[in-house]
Amino acid sequence: MSWKITGESVAADPYYNNVSLLLHGDGTNGSTTIVDSSPSPKTVTVFGDAQISTAQSKFGGASIAFDGTGDYLTLAPNTAFGYGVGDFTWEAWVYCNTISGIEYFMDHTGGNAGIIQRINDRFAYFNTTIGSGGPLYVTGSGSISADTWYHIAVCRANGTTRLFLDGVEKSSQADSHNYPTAGIGLGSYFLRDEYTLNGYMDEFRITKGIARYTSNFTPPTAPFPEVLG
Repeated sequence: MSWKITGESVAADPYYNNVSLLLHGDGTNGSTTIVDSSPSPKTVTVFGDAQISTAQSKFGGASIAFDGTGDYLTLAPNTAFGYGVGDFTWEAWVYCNTISGIEYFMDHTGGNAGIIQRINDRFAYFNTTIGSGGPLYVTGSGSISADTWYHIAVCRANGTTRLFLDGVEKSSQADSHNYPTAGIGLGSYFLRDEYTLNGYMDEFRITKGIARYTSNFTPPTAPFPEVLG
């Protein structure tokens, strides 16, 4: 669905009211103001010299830049980041300057509730407290390259968590974990300078209660909407 506003069609999102966090990564080059465009905007705290950069972007002419040394973002614990045993979707466009070692894109805290990461040339989602205590490791197959934009999504639907890379399901596993109210770290551990991202992030979105993707899909071709419809 789309809305007609001042002569232009504006895409709409039927799940916009479920969006817990929406970072377009737009703004003036060098700005350290990171805006949350979700229905209930939250404060994004910047560490190091993480900043808006026009050097790279997927959409909008800018993205959030991390230099791999002390750069990360945090959001305080919030019920919007507690999913219980329900569905959720975490997604973003990511660009890595290097593909060696380990980098964290997102750390959902609270009992090691979930980490989206890159391990050398593959993406992965890791949770050490899934189900009865066994680990969940949903790993993308095939190699990825530096200096390339990728859409990565982690979705839980009806007790199954899936990892998608550029719209293709790479792996899935049963997931009965109760995800508690938590804080969010982007580009590193939450409140901890470790496994920091050397690259860029664009269009980061969390949707609570909704599994947007349950099978292969076409990755977004425009910025995420801010209109309900």
